[in-house]
Amino acid sequence: MIVRAAGMVSEVVWRNDLGRAPADAGTRPLATLVLTGYESLRDRLRSIVVGCGGLCRSPSSLAAAWRSVNAECTLAFIDIAHPLDGRVDEARAMAETLAAGQGALLAVCGRPTDAGGMPGGADDEECWARQMGAFVYLPGVGSDAGIALLVDEARRIFRGGN
Repeated sequence: MIVRAAGMVSEVVWRNDLGRAPADAGTRPLATLVLTGYESLRDRLRSIVVGCGGLCRSPSSLAAAWRSVNAECTLAFIDIAHPLDGRVDEARAMAETLAAGQGALLAVCGRPTDAGGMPGGADDEECWARQMGAFVYLPGVGSDAGIALLVDEARRIFRGGN
């Protein structure tokens, strides 16, 4: 469960309501989907996921992306800052489809913060991602080590907390 707190007020923003982990979750590799139009980011995320022992699908077209969205995955990176074919509306629709389904943890990649520390994607990107139930909102994609930790945490959640 992830809880967001502000002062004395808090709310549950993500809960693992999937019940028990699947029987083979301990042995099955994490199936990850990477949807970005930024080729170097796609290659980087794929490399990190595979380096962490996961499987990764990273289509480079909208048609292939929609087929992948309808396949089983346990973690999905959706880049709305650099969407496939420049189609933010399609990236958001894919994210909403995945969020409405059962079992996928969603990492929404937004625009990085600007030099003044303000979110580049404004608050609306993060609010949309959180309202949709995203596992994490990433304003820009950080270090490889940070992404590897995120992948490991997703694996731990998928395996039922082990």
